[in-house]
Amino acid sequence: MCTGIALAVSEVPLAFVEKLPGRIHDREGLRELQFHYWERPTVLPVQWDGELRLIRWGNQNRRAPLPFGPWLSEEQLRQGTLAQACPLRVVIPANLGYDRGTWFLIEQGIVGVVLSKAPGGPVVYMLTRPSTNYYRNMAGQCERMPVLVNQLI
Repeated sequence: MCTGIALAVSEVPLAFVEKLPGRIHDREGLRELQFHYWERPTVLPVQWDGELRLIRWGNQNRRAPLPFGPWLSEEQLRQGTLAQACPLRVVIPANLGYDRGTWFLIEQGIVGVVLSKAPGGPVVYMLTRPSTNYYRNMAGQCERMPVLVNQLI
């Protein structure tokens, strides 16, 4: 599943760039910030309450009372088991996504879910759905794909 995103430096506040200097990359002359689940701090940019914020991405502690990993499925969200954490749908702005060694274009962003009342503060997860045939073939037979804003791959 999608374990990274890239966002043009021109689309983020300067404070983000200053906080994360090691994540700046050059792609054919354009500077971008990359966010990967394996990087520390594990954060994603999130459009939430009218502003762009850096939010903790997922849960890497199997003993924590949160879902383990960087993703939540649409089915998990519909079950309502996370209602006590006050899940809110948000947009994770991204120009590109990364899955199993392949970068793919994203037009508007990825749908995310912020658990605003999670222990330790807000945490964001990428929302996923079953992969389309195209995405499955592109991403090495990955069975789930991110839910994209107004886009289907």
